[in-house]
Amino acid sequence: MIEKNILKKYDVEIVKFSKGDYIFEKGDSANYYFQIINGGVKMNYYNENGNEFIQGIFGKNKSFGEPPLLIDSKYPANAVSLSASTIFRLKKEAFKELLLNNNKTHYHFTKMISNRLYYKATIANGITSNSAEEAIVTLLKYLKHEIHESKIPFDLKVDFTRKNIAGLLGLSIEATIRTIKKMESKNILKIVNQKIYY
Repeated sequence: MIEKNILKKYDVEIVKFSKGDYIFEKGDSANYYFQIINGGVKMNYYNENGNEFIQGIFGKNKSFGEPPLLIDSKYPANAVSLSASTIFRLKKEAFKELLLNNNKTHYHFTKMISNRLYYKATIANGITSNSAEEAIVTLLKYLKHEIHESKIPFDLKVDFTRKNIAGLLGLSIEATIRTIKKMESKNILKIVNQKIYY
């Protein structure tokens, strides 16, 4: 997260999005740095059959969509608001100037990108360990602690379908459904009205 007082020195905008709004679409040029003030965002894309694949989920104080911005490329996925969201938006050139002028901020930004790579490696380890349960638990813990910042048992309502979870983790839908039922029987999560609570 880049501190608000630093962002304001570079004429940052504050923009609002409703649930389901596209912040940017796959194939768009990356022209802005985005940082969430409140709400949540998912990065997704759809295959030729119309199936949704979620690449990442971001919550309060998190930024998203930086790699294409840093390498002057196009977005490989959409960014969609998961709820009513308020977001800082900073023009690309101002963002680059901010990083070049603020060594401490640049260091923290690099550390944040490294943490994301570590998370992706952790998820990959869960998948390659052939443990669907381990992969699902890793995802649920990330959602609970990093996105929703909660420690209360079973208070996180997971707003993803079993199909979304399967796509995000590289699991089959059948294995995901079977594993979630097993996790419920072990009291790792709860299912209420077809929704997962963790």
